[in-house]
Amino acid sequence: MTVSTRSTPDVSISPGMARALILSGLLPFIGLAIGSVVMEGAHAAMLHLPLVGCGAVILSFVGALHWGVALTHSTASQRDRTVLMSWSVVPALLGWVALMAPAGADLILLASGFWAHLAFDWRAQKRHGLPGWYMPLRILATSIATLCLLLPLVSGGTAGEHPHSWPTGAGPHNGTTGQCPAVPRGRQGTRA
Repeated sequence: MTVSTRSTPDVSISPGMARALILSGLLPFIGLAIGSVVMEGAHAAMLHLPLVGCGAVILSFVGALHWGVALTHSTASQRDRTVLMSWSVVPALLGWVALMAPAGADLILLASGFWAHLAFDWRAQKRHGLPGWYMPLRILATSIATLCLLLPLVSGGTAGEHPHSWPTGAGPHNGTTGQCPAVPRGRQGTRA
């Protein structure tokens, strides 16, 4: 199948705009990682699931980039398009699994997914000539995202807090202790 270059959309992107968008997308990672380290106990644990959710969403997004490359790269073979489009769903599936994984394993799975996807990007860069600014920016973004995902683990920020255990169907109580993490002991069940 031949693709006419006249019908192919202009996908040129300014490196400055791409850099600004990618770095602004890292702000939730940075804020959640710092918060999970500087806060204590249940408050830090409350930031764990949003951090995992952010990682899953961003990992899904970077995977989808290959779908776009497959659709717009006029010289890609059918085999290349199949590989790109098939791979593009793998990061989303990894993110979905991470949302259900035990605390700690979820962060490691996401960090590993970002590095695996970076390796795939490296291959795509060589085969499909992605813009020259793309790989340095992806390396920077992957490094920052990974640092943010692993920071709570290496700092002990989520140790022993069971961040996936609440909220449960029974309400905001921790399923293990029956204690509401955001309410100090002794005030549970009272209204302010």
